[in-house]
Amino acid sequence: MVMSLVKTIRLPEDLVRAILHRARLENVDESTAIRQLLALGVKDYAVRLCCEGKVSLAEAANLTNISLREMVDVLLDHGVKGNIRADQQKKAIEFIAKCVALLNSSLPCRFHHK
Repeated sequence: MVMSLVKTIRLPEDLVRAILHRARLENVDESTAIRQLLALGVKDYAVRLCCEGKVSLAEAANLTNISLREMVDVLLDHGVKGNIRADQQKKAIEFIAKCVALLNSSLPCRFHHK
C-alpha cells in the first residue's frame, strides 16, 4: 500500500521558480513537479549519506525506494566508486567457487554444473 501524506509548506521564491520551470518543461502539474524534484533531492541526499558512511548501500536504496542495483547505478552516476579492494573481490569469488563446487558434489548428476 502506497502511503500518501498531505503537507502544507512555505516555499522560497527560488524553489517556486524551479517548480514552475519543471512543470512547464516536463508538461506536468505543479504537484508532480514538486514530487519529482523531491525525489531527485532524496537521491542526492542518500548519495551524500552513503559517501559519508552514515548509511549502508541497502539503507540508501531503501531511503530512495529503489533496488540495490539501481542505487549502485545512482552512486556511479554521481562519480562514487566502490570501496571494495581487489583482494576482497578475489576472496569473495574464491568463496563462491568453493560453494558451487560443494553444491555440485552433493547434488545428483543431472544437476551438476557444467
